[in-house]
Amino acid sequence: MIRRILLVSFFYPPSREAGVHRAVAMAKYLRRTGHEVTVLSTSAYGTLPDDAERGIVRSHDLQVTASRLRLRRGGDVFERGEYDGRRHPLSAVIVPEPTLVAWAPFAIAKAVALHRRIGFDAVVTTSPPESAHVVGWALQRIGLPWVADVRDGWTFETFRPPWPTELQRRLEVALERALFRRADVVTCVAQALADDVRTRIGGNGVVVTNGWDPELAAGAVDPSAAERLLDPQRRSLVYTGRLAFVDRDVTVLVRALARLARAEPDVAARLELVFAGSYTEEERRLFATDVAPARIVVAGSLPREQSLGLQQAADANLLVTAGTRRHEVTGKLFEYLGASRPIIALAHRDEAARIVAETEAGRVVAHHDEDAAADALRALAAGELRPPAEEAVRRYCYPGVAERMLEAIEDAIARR
Repeated sequence: MIRRILLVSFFYPPSREAGVHRAVAMAKYLRRTGHEVTVLSTSAYGTLPDDAERGIVRSHDLQVTASRLRLRRGGDVFERGEYDGRRHPLSAVIVPEPTLVAWAPFAIAKAVALHRRIGFDAVVTTSPPESAHVVGWALQRIGLPWVADVRDGWTFETFRPPWPTELQRRLEVALERALFRRADVVTCVAQALADDVRTRIGGNGVVVTNGWDPELAAGAVDPSAAERLLDPQRRSLVYTGRLAFVDRDVTVLVRALARLARAEPDVAARLELVFAGSYTEEERRLFATDVAPARIVVAGSLPREQSLGLQQAADANLLVTAGTRRHEVTGKLFEYLGASRPIIALAHRDEAARIVAETEAGRVVAHHDEDAAADALRALAAGELRPPAEEAVRRYCYPGVAERMLEAIEDAIARR
């Protein structure tokens, strides 16, 4: 049976946030199986020329004016290749976050109007930001089956700072509990998240992991950045994306490389660390550490196609988790699996570490273990790291992941 599905995702191209990848892949592969998918997103990141033909609708966002002012001052943080890591002042005021006021009311109005015109069979809302789930709740109140998709923990192992007041904390916990209990199905990218939804909240939590898109891995990439940045005489370890914003730290790896440079210069001379993304001043100071005869390259922010090309050309890719959250398994891990290159993971006893081990994709290093980091770098320099096992990686391919999402949608329809 063909289903008409509304997918509500705040992050969607032309946004370059990591959250866009899951929504884009889900929409694409659900359509491939014959279903009609309409995507509702924010207008804060702009539009694409083919929005209408791709079924993408943008709702108003109060951030649009501020965004335009930032562009007049010389481009957004991605264009400049740096960011200060500071949060908007309203992040300490509005529960659960500012988009509840800036975007959600307009998204609800647009979603209701779309439902009246199209007649959806189900709505899927994906977070963060958590305000997206308010749209699902509003549509469920008028009879639409609702799947709440959770890419990151809300109050469970959150990376956000604590609220200034106890009242705000209690309000957020109550809002999370109310929404996730009410959702017909709550899909989670990791088992720890699904367990928390079931045991602490009492919701219908199920696992639908992230994945990688085989079409991107097959050639929809731009190799120009790799050709420009990578030294063919060295073994390259590549990281793409931001770090501090989500509490990720590569200090142990830089220190290990500096130690190799002093104690084993022949090994260090065969290595380079390449960071492509937007970084804080503190991170840039860390990257300026003297590691000669090795080298550290800071490439700045790159278009997604060039980042994918860099990942596929690397001798190994660097995965970094916060180290404090069991459920953390970033979309970047699945991009790396799709690139079929070895992975060095700064991760410890979390879902990402488990998947790297399961797929035999490389080395897992605890965030505090400089000796293990040095050993991983030695293995990279010696060419001892191997790409992930093909059969294991196939389980995390997006066509199959989209099928599991469709099962969750059908479950929601049956419950409703």
